[in-house]
Amino acid sequence: MLPEKRAADDYRIEPVPDRIAILASGGLDSSVMLAASARNRRSVYPVYVRAGLSWEPSELAILKRFIRALRMGNIEPLTILKLPMGDIAGDHWSMTGRNVPGYNAALASNYIPGRNLSLLAKTVIFCARARIGEVAMAPLESNPFPDARPEFFRAFVRAVELGVGIKLKISTPFAGMTKAEVVRRGADLPLELTLSCAQPKGAIHCGACTKCAERIEGFVRAGINDPTVYARKPKPSQRRYSNHSRLQAHKV
Repeated sequence: MLPEKRAADDYRIEPVPDRIAILASGGLDSSVMLAASARNRRSVYPVYVRAGLSWEPSELAILKRFIRALRMGNIEPLTILKLPMGDIAGDHWSMTGRNVPGYNAALASNYIPGRNLSLLAKTVIFCARARIGEVAMAPLESNPFPDARPEFFRAFVRAVELGVGIKLKISTPFAGMTKAEVVRRGADLPLELTLSCAQPKGAIHCGACTKCAERIEGFVRAGINDPTVYARKPKPSQRRYSNHSRLQAHKV
């Protein structure tokens, strides 16, 4: 006898109000977003996804320090999810730590195909089990990548509702902001306990990669003293990226 089919509503998961998961990387943007969400008196669940990227040990260590420094009781213990990507992209610079995009490289050189898709895939399953109805990410205005676009998030949310049974919201509160605006917003936070570097040595930024360049220039344009420790700190360049050229600089 065939098993009776269950209606889709039988699998429906009802989120608990005021819970939010923050995809936290230890970087400046997601750390400021984490603090802002906690200040809104919500129950905040920081989530870090380990994929095997070369800078993850440094990121994870500094993220834990940042969360401790906030001293906010509504931030839940950090959840660490594992989603190894070495079998797919083991030779990519983000895995090997070699030939990372340099200081004057285009922002598009930071592109890791499917990065947001992979981050979200496991996070939403965690959210369903924890009955969390919102996930926040921190792409900025300058992010040109296909999996950071509103249409991608809309399609992903629909797929999650159909396949997982939870009505999920993906929020991107900094999508219309520049790096300088995020720096200003987080000016009262311990921003020295954030990391934006493709080849860090512990908590020390290299000062020579594209990620460091964006960070350095963000502080300069914000008019705020940069507390970051760099192995070397170049003078900010006058880099500008057109929407037409961003994606042309990277091939995997």
